[in-house]
Amino acid sequence: MQRNYSLLLKQLHQLGAERPGELPELVQWLQFLEHATNNCADLALDTAQSERNKDYLASEIQDLSSRIEETQRIAGLGDWSFDRRLGQGKWSRECYRIFGLSPSAPMPTYKELSRQVHRDDRLYVKDRVEAALHDARKFEIEFRYHLPDGDIRWVRALGQPIKNAKGQVCRLFGTVMDVNSRKLIEVRQAMEHTVARLLAECDSPVEVIPEIIETICSTFGWLCGALWMPDKKASVLRRAATWSQPGSSIEQFFHNTPDHIPLPASGALSSRTLRVARADWFPDASRGEHFERATQAAATGLHGCLAFPLQAAGEIVGIMEFFGPQPQEADRETLQSAHFIGRHIGQFFQRKQVEQALRESEAHFRALVEQASDSFYVHNMQGKFIDVNQQGCEGLGYTRAELLAMSAQDVDLDLTSRELKKLTGKVAAGTPIARESRYRRKDGSTFPVEIRMGPIDINGHQHLLSLVRDVTERKEMQDHIQHLAYHDSLTNLPNRAMFNRHLSHAIDQSARHGRSLAVLFIDLDRFKYVNDTLGHDAGDRLLQEMSRRLAKALHSDLVARLGGDEFVVLLEDIDDSEHVSLVAHKILSALVEEFPLNGQLIHITASIGVSIFPDDGKDEFALMKHADIAMYRAKDRGKNNFQFYSAYMSQHAAKMLALESSLRRALEREELVLYYQGKVETRTGRITGVESLVRWQHPELGLLCPDQFIPLAEETGLIVPLSKWVLRQACMQICAWQRENLPPLTVAVNLSARQFTEDYLLEDTAQTLRELGMDPTLLELEITESMMMHNPERTIQILQGLKAMGIRIAIDDFGIGYSSLSHLRQFPIDIIKIDRSFIQDVPGDPADEAITEAIIAMGKSLKITVVAEGVEKIEQLQFLSDRSCEEIQGYFFSRPLPAEEFTKLLWKNLAPVAIVKKRPVAKQ
Repeated sequence: MQRNYSLLLKQLHQLGAERPGELPELVQWLQFLEHATNNCADLALDTAQSERNKDYLASEIQDLSSRIEETQRIAGLGDWSFDRRLGQGKWSRECYRIFGLSPSAPMPTYKELSRQVHRDDRLYVKDRVEAALHDARKFEIEFRYHLPDGDIRWVRALGQPIKNAKGQVCRLFGTVMDVNSRKLIEVRQAMEHTVARLLAECDSPVEVIPEIIETICSTFGWLCGALWMPDKKASVLRRAATWSQPGSSIEQFFHNTPDHIPLPASGALSSRTLRVARADWFPDASRGEHFERATQAAATGLHGCLAFPLQAAGEIVGIMEFFGPQPQEADRETLQSAHFIGRHIGQFFQRKQVEQALRESEAHFRALVEQASDSFYVHNMQGKFIDVNQQGCEGLGYTRAELLAMSAQDVDLDLTSRELKKLTGKVAAGTPIARESRYRRKDGSTFPVEIRMGPIDINGHQHLLSLVRDVTERKEMQDHIQHLAYHDSLTNLPNRAMFNRHLSHAIDQSARHGRSLAVLFIDLDRFKYVNDTLGHDAGDRLLQEMSRRLAKALHSDLVARLGGDEFVVLLEDIDDSEHVSLVAHKILSALVEEFPLNGQLIHITASIGVSIFPDDGKDEFALMKHADIAMYRAKDRGKNNFQFYSAYMSQHAAKMLALESSLRRALEREELVLYYQGKVETRTGRITGVESLVRWQHPELGLLCPDQFIPLAEETGLIVPLSKWVLRQACMQICAWQRENLPPLTVAVNLSARQFTEDYLLEDTAQTLRELGMDPTLLELEITESMMMHNPERTIQILQGLKAMGIRIAIDDFGIGYSSLSHLRQFPIDIIKIDRSFIQDVPGDPADEAITEAIIAMGKSLKITVVAEGVEKIEQLQFLSDRSCEEIQGYFFSRPLPAEEFTKLLWKNLAPVAIVKKRPVAKQ
């Protein structure tokens, strides 16, 4: 096995050396394979000494085999072996792809493979293989292979013979690699080189044209070709030379074609090419409605057709046309080769004298450079400009004479003498340079540029050629996109994503230096009244004005808009609560000032909740939540005031203790009840599942919603038994609906952060499902992004355990946390639920629209079901439906209902109607 891997690693090293820029991951995997191979060898020696290493060795070998297979797939490289005594072979999975076979197909025999080798390569391959079998010679060969679909692929094969004890070759092993792309490039480059050589060695270009046509036909697999040259005086195209593969039918095709074509001739391929002055391609000449020789082409078996002009110094001196045996679509590489050959032959035709030809060639390439949209600069190793094109002059605002009196350091702001010396050293060593910088124009203005530098030889001295592109527009677009991603489109303030990033960084800095910071959660009072009475346009203008006032009042402190009428402020490096109080008073005073709106003077107030790090929370989630709680306390206190979270807790300690005591007895007294809200398939309106939502039927306070007691349950630890109760009751209800012969439904149950960290979560969940006899696939457990990212390694372990039972995993309130795509890919997630804060302002809010569309697209690419929460309006539903969001949840379909009422809804839903036709359900 060691020798097999060493040959494979040798092949992979060669591939990595040939394409280092294209295969960065492959290089890393090569290092792993070498390390793993050495480990396996060491383990093999240790196995004889210790029986306990067997399992580890097997695991290491299996992991190595998986890595090798993945590496082979990336590199397009397969390995094979052939047992001469048994006459049987083996090869890896990648070999099937290389030879165009299905992985389930049996491995073909050597004879079957030989029959598919191109006839021109068959004898060569046979000789090398037989030499390996009989003379134990290693071989490294490249050959063409006919794929089952008729295409031809270049394959590179390495073979290594193995001898037995008698010195006879008993086995061959080696690798095969798909080198089709490289060989096609090499073949075409060789063809272009051959054409150039034939022209350079001939006295009369016309005499060598048949050989050139044959070379081109052999390269592209065409059957015949011809050269037509214009006779301007006679206004005709004359056939100057032809070549075709032996065959009377093809020769007859040319015989039936007139040797001259009057101009203009709309049905003649060559004359049309002359008219449009560029390559012209017929995918199938035998079916060309405007091709006058279509009938003759069809009778001869000619289909694909290409014609291209021979040009020099802007003048067309000839037309070359070629015909192939099969219909063929135009491809970029062929057209590029045709362009190159046409230019090369055309220039050669125009050379009557060497000196004249040199002048024409220089003028031709100068024209190309001068017409380029990029700037070209040539300077010596000291930086002095030697040449520049017109765009280079215009881009900097200098005349050509002015620039040639300057150096590169005069315009390149980042090009110091030391940097120039470093760059010239790299270029002299053959390393191409790509860099970004800023250029200064004659008027003093600057602009960003992208520079590619390479060597150029002038009169035997090495110089530097710089291709410079103005990337101002691209940079502005990147900045604009970056701004949209992290700013609110209405107010231009930072959005939630940017605030979370800054808050997380500020917490780290404050923790490191022992400082405090404050989060101020601001909610405008009675803003909904402004929207309802004056309209949303007026509401938007009011939000913009409030944003300006906040930014002006706070100066350097970070202000962000979270959505709707909610704002948040970050105060860093605070000394004491008095400083925070002064800022809060300043905000309230700035906001309350009157504002003329639609002919009325509006006075808007705000409620502010304050949380302090580290007293009120040690992470952004806790600080935001506690500031939010404090804000609601400020509203309870009559609005237009601020409350500290700590003050709120101390003032209501007695009430919280009483509520905690009641909550502890709520489970015993069966005061908790479950409500259910349906998840609905957007396309059909069918209820696919439900989310269980707990309510507390308090004997004195009445029916309490989760936000009135869940925070308390989380703080006191009661959330764990409460969550277990919710899970059991929700599963019992699903089983009850099944017994009523209702269609199977999934039930979503929220996991609390504390429950998620419990060591017995997996065991308790499995026991509950077993006791109730419920199908685990009908259970969905919802977690938040913050819970996932708290300890990613443990999260993966827990989620994998739940998935192993068949339970589905959903991320709730997706988009407001701080998970990354790299982490998201690692978690076994089935569902993501878009947070309602992104849905409430769509359509209409470009930022929220973009985020929602991005989440839906991301879900599709990762094959994760996307559910939109908080859908309340037909416009929201239509927006989501147009973007193929699979499921929705919200008041538009149904508010949360008790089990009895939801059962009735389920029976009605058995005959669904597309929900986009429904009217919204009023909130209750």
